[in-house]
Amino acid sequence: MQSTHSRCTTMTQPDEEKPEESIDEPMDDLLDAERRPLLKALGAGVTVSVGSGIAAARSDATADSSGAVDTGSDAAALDPQYGFATPDADTVPEGLAPDHIVALHTDMPADPEDPDRPPFFHFEPSGIHVDPGDVVQFTATAPDHTITAYHPAQGFQRRVPDGVPPFSSPVLNVGGAWLYAFPKPGIYDVYCASHHVFGMSMRLVVGDLPAESVPDYEETFEGSDDPPLLPPFSPAFLEHELNTISATNEDCDWPWLTPQEVLDAPALDPMRIQKRGTVSFGDVLADIDRFAEVWPLHDDTDDAASADESSH
Repeated sequence: MQSTHSRCTTMTQPDEEKPEESIDEPMDDLLDAERRPLLKALGAGVTVSVGSGIAAARSDATADSSGAVDTGSDAAALDPQYGFATPDADTVPEGLAPDHIVALHTDMPADPEDPDRPPFFHFEPSGIHVDPGDVVQFTATAPDHTITAYHPAQGFQRRVPDGVPPFSSPVLNVGGAWLYAFPKPGIYDVYCASHHVFGMSMRLVVGDLPAESVPDYEETFEGSDDPPLLPPFSPAFLEHELNTISATNEDCDWPWLTPQEVLDAPALDPMRIQKRGTVSFGDVLADIDRFAEVWPLHDDTDDAASADESSH
């Protein structure tokens, strides 16, 4: 997805003929691969909606000719890494009826030329409190979304409790759903692999956590060199990548939301999530100065009501 929102200064030499650029020019001639952690993480340029190579969901479920799903003898036995996926949220087996529902959205601006209103890719709600063992259904209202744990096996700083596997959904189609049970108390930060670079992340608080039990990663965003792990991306990190990807760029601003801004928002403080039950994406944006005045552009009432009804 190419953007009209990037803001930067392009430096050229006066009276110098600008060479034509070719899409066939080898990328090795354009990029220093050894110092391109962002591009390594994405496997493509930062201005595209990145596809995910996530493994397909695994379950014992099979579909008959009518499209109904036969989940075998124990429908509640969700795979601890792959959960349960279905292309049609209306066919979720009765034995997997969720305790909570989270919607996955893509919200495009009314004016594509507005530099202050990029597309928003987000979870609704963006924060939710659940009990251990609760089943959460993630339903896609737009295509190309995933639900993926921040986990070293995914190349990221661990932001789920120790012992939790690197769980992930497959890429969901519109109207599809993925269900997962969260058996272990703690804080779970998850993201959409396709739109992580555009800030699509959320937080689940599982169980009743005292303030002193909140893990350090909740307020720290740190990667590592050995093993090579990335934290949720920040504006500074992405702007640095934009400004060093080409010698002709200078003072580029990252125009989209970033996952670090979302997860660092006061609205997603674990104690606040526990107290409120759910926290909307609009509440998160209200905490981020550069986007505080641009929401809402769609009605969150139904999403919030559904989440509240499925909460305690």
